[in-house]
Amino acid sequence: MPATMVFIDKKAQKQLEELPKHIQIKVSDVIDVLEKEGFSKKLDINKLKGLPNHFRIRVGTYRILFAFAYGDTITIYAIRHRKTAYSQF
Repeated sequence: MPATMVFIDKKAQKQLEELPKHIQIKVSDVIDVLEKEGFSKKLDINKLKGLPNHFRIRVGTYRILFAFAYGDTITIYAIRHRKTAYSQF
């Protein structure tokens, strides 16, 4: 499978930087797998109901929310704790 282009929104980048260091490392590792392998069975990916082309990846108690833009382009728009991850919808 070809490599996927992954873009991190400015807001999501700031959220990542505010996380504890050990969580930042886990999230970065998951983003690397997403970029190299796309929808891998290694990742806990689920589609978000009611939103076309929107998905989440579970990383412990944190969620990476992303959307497909064009073809193999993914935009990560939020990295938040599970209690607040879905409140923006």
